Amino acid sequence: MTATAVIEREGHRKPAQLEMIGGKCARQRIWEQLRIQRDGFQVLPIAQHANAEIATVQTYLLCLKAGGYVETVSRGHLKKAVYRLVKDDGLEAPRLTRNGEPVKQGRVSEAMWRTLRILDVLDARQIENHVSASGLDVKLAYVKTYLSMLKKAGYLQVVQKGTPHRLERVRLKAAMNTGPRAPQVQRVKTVYDPNINKVMFAEDPEELQ
Repeated sequence: MTATAVIEREGHRKPAQLEMIGGKCARQRIWEQLRIQRDGFQVLPIAQHANAEIATVQTYLLCLKAGGYVETVSRGHLKKAVYRLVKDDGLEAPRLTRNGEPVKQGRVSEAMWRTLRILDVLDARQIENHVSASGLDVKLAYVKTYLSMLKKAGYLQVVQKGTPHRLERVRLKAAMNTGPRAPQVQRVKTVYDPNINKVMFAEDPEELQ
């Protein structure tokens, strides 16, 4: 699997920047409203307050229910049912599959980005080892792809060029340490930085507009 956006898909996937309002994706905005209205909420008011599509709220609630974060208080038509929040992990919205399992791909990107922010000069193999040591499954090819896109987007400085027998060594530029959230490599071949709500690189120049 190539490096792709970590925004979960229902139907057609939108690039992350199209879902962002005020630097927050739809699921983050929904999660914040769930925490405010934790003891009883319905789909339509959550959608209105979060400025999100009703279908997006319904899909996210299904993921949260499967993961044990939300339970049904009273049943009815999907838009009339009442739910409550029973598990709160904090400010960041849980990123879950429809089965309620954590989205692993995003966690790998976060681990790679965190490694680049904490350590100094690294090659792809060293990053792979650090990510694997945190309990995540990652392939060297995926690390190389992510680093290649970050380099194109201007995040990385090449400290030592690679050779047929040695991997390229890079470091994160101090000025490009934009925040804790990992830049996302998307299907449309862009690098989107959620820390500053900006597309940093695009193979198609129209994506930068």
